[in-house]
Order: sequence, then C-alpha cells, then structure tokens
Amino acid sequence: MKTKISFLVIAGVLLLLTPPSFVEGKRNPKDLVLYIPFDEGRGKTAEDISGFKNHGKLEGNWKWDDGKFGKAIRFSINDPGMVRTPAHKIFLFEGGDQITIMAWVSMDVARPGARGILYNSPNGIKANYAIRLETVDPSFFYRDQQDVNFHRVTGIWDSVPIDTWTHIAATNTFGDPDAMKIYLNGKNQKSSRDGGVNKGHEAKDWSKGDGSKPPLPARGPITIGGYGAFAQPFQGAIDEVMIWKVALTEEEIQEIMQAPGDQFLGVDPHQKLTTTWAAIKQNP
Repeated sequence: MKTKISFLVIAGVLLLLTPPSFVEGKRNPKDLVLYIPFDEGRGKTAEDISGFKNHGKLEGNWKWDDGKFGKAIRFSINDPGMVRTPAHKIFLFEGGDQITIMAWVSMDVARPGARGILYNSPNGIKANYAIRLETVDPSFFYRDQQDVNFHRVTGIWDSVPIDTWTHIAATNTFGDPDAMKIYLNGKNQKSSRDGGVNKGHEAKDWSKGDGSKPPLPARGPITIGGYGAFAQPFQGAIDEVMIWKVALTEEEIQEIMQAPGDQFLGVDPHQKLTTTWAAIKQNP
C-alpha cells in the first residue's frame, strides 16, 4: 500500500510539473523547429535549444545585452550584424503547412524602411518567409512557389514603441488567404476584412499578393537581425526567437509570452521529466 501511495504521489507531482499543453496532448515538441533564447551572454554562438539544434553563428557586429528574459542580442544599423543558422530541411514549409514565428524586440529608434527580425533567406538573397518591421509596424511576408511575387500583410492596429520590450508573432497557413494573423503582445492585429479600426487606422490586408499560393520551398538558413550581406538591419535588441510548424492560438501565444520558453515548454519534456523523476527518487 505504501509503495502504491508513493507512486501516486510521484505521478501527481510529475503531472503538475509537466507543461499543460503536453498533458493535454495539444502540442508535439517536434512542432518547435527553432528556439534561440540568447541566454549565453558571451561567445559567438547562439544556441538553438529545440530538438533540432541548428545553432546560430553571430556575424558582423553585435553585443550581448540584458533581454526580456535573461540575455539578448543587440544590433545597430550603423554597424550591422546578424545571427545565421545552418540550412536545414525543417525550415522548409509547403502549401497547407502552418507556421508561427515569434520574438521579443526592443527597438532603439524609428526609421523609414524595413528592418529584419527573422528571415528564411536561401542564398542570402531571397526569402521564403519573414517577420520584420515596416518602420514601426509588424509585417509578415513570404515568396510564393512560382517565385514571382511576395505575399505580405502589415499590422497597423498598434505600433511597436521605442525602447520597450514588445512581443511580435505571426501565424499563417500557407495558401489560405484568410489564415494570416499578426499579434502584438498577444493581441491579434485585426485585418481590414475584420473591420478593425483603432487610432484612425485600419490594419492592412495582404498588401502584396493575396496569400493564396504555396510558398517557395527553402531550407534556410534562418537569419536574425537582417538577411544576406546585412540587408535590412535591425536597430535594437532581439530575444526569445521561435519558429513553430503549427499555427498557435492567441491563448497559446499569450501563455508563451508570460515566461521564458524553456519554462513554458520544457523544450525537451522527456529530459525534464527524467531529471525530475531522478530528483524525487533521491529524496523520497
């Protein structure tokens, strides 16, 4: 009886320590295809702690800085730098595939033009998909399979403030014109088709293309802070970068925002549970 009760207690503790989404079976850890938290604080490598381990190399000029959680990487447009992962098939998306891209950003100064947060940039020239700022407005775009057009939507429901950590996320189902959503701090930036109006503005619909075509298949690399030879450099700090091969809900995005991803997700839940199990066994 004592053994049975002890087992039930341990199982209960493990259940409580397991991230809720895994307990409910709603999310496969393999859906997280890139997670760079920038918590090293030194060196020239930014570790990808997803299961795919496509660690990023820091190129050009950058500096470690305090992040939203732990450390972050800071860039300057006057002396640009970026993070570049290896190319990998996991970064390839096709028609019907879902995607969520997200990051915390702290922008130093507003300036005209685009600045890059994250790109899938094969050959350093073209982009399969990306999130960036259009001056101060978050934007998602992808290049279609025929390589003839960009499909882009920009949210202007709210703008990204200066010197403030802001969470930016975009979700999409490639080839579904109605699936695109952009989030600022977990709030959906409603599109013009939703009739959303705030501060005298409407959020734009697809401003180039219409989102109906499948994406250009590309294995990356993924670049953070710009693309190619330091094009569209970011001005400010970037933290907690993630790519998911699933369209997360607004509630899930808000849940991730509330804590570093490794706390929300466990990153490798099996490893985390194994460690916890060993600790409990050593301290019955």
